[in-house]
Amino acid sequence: MNKLENARDYIKQNKDRVNPAYRPEYHAAAEIGWINDPNGFCYFNGEYHLFYQYYPYASQWGPMHWGHIKSKDLVKWEQLPVALAPDMYYDASGCFSGSAIEVDGKLYLMYTGHIDPDPGNPVNIRQIQNIAVSEDGINFEKIAENPVIGTKDLPEHALVQDFRDPKVFRRGDEFYTVVGSRHVDGSGQILLYKSENLIDWSYLGVLARSKNKFGKMWECPDLFEIDDTSVLIMSPQFLQNDGDKYCNIHSGVYLLGNCNLENCSFDCNTVDEIDGGFDFYAPQTLLDENGRHVMIAWMQMWDRTLPTNVKKHGWAGAMTLPREIKIVNGKLHQIPVEEIKQYRINQISYNNIMVEDFLSLEGIEGQKIELELTIDSQEAVKFGLRLLMDESNATVMYFDRKEGKFIFDRSKNGEDLGGVETNESKMGIRKTAVELWDNKLKLRIFIDRCSVEIFIQDGERAMTSTVYPSDTATNIEFFSDKQIIIEELNKWEIKL
Repeated sequence: MNKLENARDYIKQNKDRVNPAYRPEYHAAAEIGWINDPNGFCYFNGEYHLFYQYYPYASQWGPMHWGHIKSKDLVKWEQLPVALAPDMYYDASGCFSGSAIEVDGKLYLMYTGHIDPDPGNPVNIRQIQNIAVSEDGINFEKIAENPVIGTKDLPEHALVQDFRDPKVFRRGDEFYTVVGSRHVDGSGQILLYKSENLIDWSYLGVLARSKNKFGKMWECPDLFEIDDTSVLIMSPQFLQNDGDKYCNIHSGVYLLGNCNLENCSFDCNTVDEIDGGFDFYAPQTLLDENGRHVMIAWMQMWDRTLPTNVKKHGWAGAMTLPREIKIVNGKLHQIPVEEIKQYRINQISYNNIMVEDFLSLEGIEGQKIELELTIDSQEAVKFGLRLLMDESNATVMYFDRKEGKFIFDRSKNGEDLGGVETNESKMGIRKTAVELWDNKLKLRIFIDRCSVEIFIQDGERAMTSTVYPSDTATNIEFFSDKQIIIEELNKWEIKL
């Protein structure tokens, strides 16, 4: 039995052995094992397909495969067989991240082959780009011409050890791909290539470069257009924090500007963090049949303690809710895809509720729910809510008028989530600058057992974090230092 068949068979034989204690209800996750970066996010034959970095045999990172799920609505996902396994000389140590594109009714995957012949000696690592193709969108064949972009196709200033995560797209009759790279000076850059057939590629140049001013290796690039604006998304490693931004060990960042593919230039006018929470990395987008740009990311961060691994639950990792992204007033806004509303049940609503000190409301509780609320802050300085509460757990979020910031505190979320971050003041807290609208704060909050996603002021800001409270931590409490009015509050259970 080959590596692909081994992986598929292992999942069938062992998927029912995982401990479901922290399993999400409505977020994409694998049946068993470890997942990270979303890959190959696309719309093919009337369905959404999502692939992901996958190691089925343990709840920690290992030689990467490509897991695969599909959906008709971006919310309810169907598990499919593993799509790729590291079984060729050019991907022997892992099928690393990449993307997908439909051409003439076939689905093409472009991915990085990782070769590490001497583990522990990174100088011998090589990363090269390959193609696999499918007619049914499920079974893929790696083409004979692989690798299609090898080390010989790199410019002299690019390190052969760090060259990965191709995002392929089409402009007219031609194909392009942006690939993450590392300059010999150690800093990140995005390389651009062009092809007429997905097999023969020409190097066009460096589209963007850090010059050691914006993190190290730039992973998982994505380039697309919204209206007349070019959007470049990437994930810089070891980006130094800038105040409250970029506080995780690695970051997800967007650049807005004007891209000229023929001149290989990106004229940038805006740079910002995509998500201000703890767990958001390697986002990838698609353009669907309705013209929406939809983004999804790995809902985790490297070098953190993962309770489901520590407790030997047999699985680790999930994806964020898919989000429609728009540009509003020169900034990227994120709105959960409309389809999530189809799975709302058991609505409970309140209007014009006064809060001073602390208040709990009947029926406003749960671990797999959506909350939507608008708060008139009156003259309050600090106001917000505590989620996932019991005697020993509380996940806290609030607005601080003096700071002009929305603050998320998961320091009492249950399980230890410590990692390599050394700044203790930031270990359990994230902050993001927010302006009240006519003295009001709008929140849309999704809780899914081990995660909290917050969309602030109609998606102007987003904060995504994992949390691992006990199963009894279901209470929700509102608080304020002075009187506030909850003008509108809706709570739904989300059930697939």
